Amino acid sequence: MKAKNKTPLVRIVRRQDVSRTKRYLAMFLCFVGALLLSTLFLYAVGQKNPLEAWQYIVQGTIGYTRSGDFNFIKFYQFLQSFVVLLAIALALSPAYRMRFWNIGAQGQILIGGLVTSAIMIYGTSLPSAVIILFSILASILAAGIWGLIPAFFKAKFNTNETLFTLMLNYIAVLLVTLVCNIWKGAHSQMPIINQGTQLGWLPTILGETSILPAILVAILVITTFCYIRFTKHGYEVQVVGESVQTARYVGINVSKVIMRTVFLSAALCGLVGFFYVSNFDHMITPTTGGSYGFTAIIVCWLANFNPFLMIPYSALVAFLERGATNLSNSGFAENLNEYSSQFILFVIILAILIGKFFSQYAFVFRANANRLRKCLLKGLLKGE
Repeated sequence: MKAKNKTPLVRIVRRQDVSRTKRYLAMFLCFVGALLLSTLFLYAVGQKNPLEAWQYIVQGTIGYTRSGDFNFIKFYQFLQSFVVLLAIALALSPAYRMRFWNIGAQGQILIGGLVTSAIMIYGTSLPSAVIILFSILASILAAGIWGLIPAFFKAKFNTNETLFTLMLNYIAVLLVTLVCNIWKGAHSQMPIINQGTQLGWLPTILGETSILPAILVAILVITTFCYIRFTKHGYEVQVVGESVQTARYVGINVSKVIMRTVFLSAALCGLVGFFYVSNFDHMITPTTGGSYGFTAIIVCWLANFNPFLMIPYSALVAFLERGATNLSNSGFAENLNEYSSQFILFVIILAILIGKFFSQYAFVFRANANRLRKCLLKGLLKGE
């Protein structure tokens, strides 16, 4: 009987000879293709000049109006989205380098914001600076403990951290909903905390709430990079991420590294929750943080967990999000609504991911593999 060919029809193999320039070129070409596809989509759906549609998208981010004036409100809204995305991506990166897939950033943000709200509400007898200090420490500690729960079960019982952290998001939402219903009383919604006294509110720079967090996140970028690249803890995180067995062989306490790293990741997410309550919104709701906890995961993957590469990718995602929202709110075309803007954002991000994938991997078909095997065999028989 003829032996069956066990070679798979299609295999995915990692490219070994692709330079960094070619990888970035592939991603850039996919990005340009996505822009062209989005432009065709804008024309087909809006039935108007797509270049004008892109003008609305740019105006919604940069802040320039059609008359040439500068809209600082839109620019600072973009800056806030950029800062939040970058901060969450930086928070997730240590855990992701360790191959701990933390999907619970949204819940950790809510826990940090909830604790901050409680201190601001019940600590009105304290000076504002003390409230801010306690809020920072409490939000970091509470969110870190919240993230430590799935880390403990992962380290001790090897549970699935993806499902665990995802379920904790729902628990955090329900917990915030319960507490908000108690706090708001007869009000239809949660009121602004300490609106009259502004106790516990972070000070602003030039009257804007986004500038101070932007400065702190810039420091966090450098700190995260140095932590991963130059510290013993960062080295242990990378070894555990590469191979748990190797880490154990060289004497690394894997359980300790998992719990410590996830605690740090969740604590930084809790700090984002503090910024929302003490700086951006001055209130807590079940929707605090929006969907940034999940969008930041895309930023992490696009940047390959590199803190410095997260800066342009966070800016790109925030640019597309704010600009596309401005397009849907501008009334430029009746058929272009919020779903159209989400489609544009999806297409461009998907194109970048596809470019990143094909710059690192290739499909090898069975016919090519068999031909290559025969050529190698002939070469061996001839002594070449």
